[in-house]
Amino acid sequence: MRLPELNDWAKFVLVALIGAGTASMLYGDTIVATYAPAGTQTPDTTTLCGSDSVCWIGEQQFLTSSVPAAGNFPTLISTGGAGAEISGTYTGGLVIYSADQYGGAGGSGYYPELFASGGSYAVALTTSGGLPGVNYFGMWFSALDAGNELQFYNGSTLLYTFTPALFASLVGACPNATNAFCGNPNNKTEDSGEQFAFLNFYDTNGYFDQVVFTESGGGGFESDNHTVGYMNPVVPTGTPIVTPEPGSLALMLTGLLALIGLRCRFALKN
Repeated sequence: MRLPELNDWAKFVLVALIGAGTASMLYGDTIVATYAPAGTQTPDTTTLCGSDSVCWIGEQQFLTSSVPAAGNFPTLISTGGAGAEISGTYTGGLVIYSADQYGGAGGSGYYPELFASGGSYAVALTTSGGLPGVNYFGMWFSALDAGNELQFYNGSTLLYTFTPALFASLVGACPNATNAFCGNPNNKTEDSGEQFAFLNFYDTNGYFDQVVFTESGGGGFESDNHTVGYMNPVVPTGTPIVTPEPGSLALMLTGLLALIGLRCRFALKN
């Protein structure tokens, strides 16, 4: 069946929407970002796993002053996943620092930092022991600043980008003596102008195999306690951070296509 005659603008929109809608359906993983209560610096496995039939969680705590070699994330909990493992390989411009005002969960040990405008580092993830993929990543996001960007990939496909602007607006500006997210929770007099929080990222309908950390400003990207996992079912916990998602885009495109369809039907009747 031929489409009814449309003006040039409508034809352009229709083609663009079909193309974008198809891309969203192909790569429409829905990643839900949340944050834990103020002061949280470590993953809460009880909350994360809940009543999941399968839940495997591992954590890289950066216990030494060297960049972690390729290897396993030490297991925190393995429910229904005995013998399972998630391994990670860190590459890029990260440097390991001793705990200070900007990072180091618990106020001790070490933490990774990226200190270069336009620089990045990545952790590539693989699974074994029957785990089909990685659908959870968490970390203590310390000394949050506007240049910190986090991206999730499946192969070469970008699934999700987190920028700190919305998170900062949700928890409130710093410094602020009444804002529990302001300042290093290990010493509230330190770095009171930036937010500190534990963030969770859940892929509710797919998997990712690479997380990329980028510093686009003049500050540093500090974090700690990188946590990876597979859970089934995926039940996000924490306070949601609402950012644009491919799945939401697909829903919007569907609505716009329906609107164009109504216009076409009206044109046929007249």
